[in-house]
Amino acid sequence: MTQSIVIRPITEADFPMLIEIENRIWTTKNSPVVHHYASVEEYKEKIGNQRIFVATTAQRVHGFISVHHPTPLLAHQRQWMLGIGVHPDSQSLGIGKKLLDFLKETAKNEGIHKLSLRVMGSNTKAIQFYRKNGFVQEALFKDEFYIDDHYCDDYQFAFFTNNA
Repeated sequence: MTQSIVIRPITEADFPMLIEIENRIWTTKNSPVVHHYASVEEYKEKIGNQRIFVATTAQRVHGFISVHHPTPLLAHQRQWMLGIGVHPDSQSLGIGKKLLDFLKETAKNEGIHKLSLRVMGSNTKAIQFYRKNGFVQEALFKDEFYIDDHYCDDYQFAFFTNNA
């Protein structure tokens, strides 16, 4: 990639490319729900009040990372659940790491103590990626999903920013 990646909050112009990424990356190998969005309105309804940051160059959105509090409880206001996706044409270029590094720094600056995520056991590359980037396994949900005539485990991982 000849241009440098910029990570920033989403804008209205990003939605078509975000939909393309979402529609291309999710399969039964990495998600219990295969996402497909037909319109910007449908996608906006799905994201609700999530905060989304995008990894971009002048030409395109290469990936995104989204966060939300696990619940509206005051006791959950120092934790974010995250979702991440990188366009298939942009994978293995370090974009996912840049997104995670950006989010870790943003979380620390905003007083977020814990970043959490869930990942299906069949998504071994993602599990390896999260571990390499400092996430630790907190839980294993054995046979959590029944997909394509098989049971699939689900893992929960966390990264702690060391904020009190």
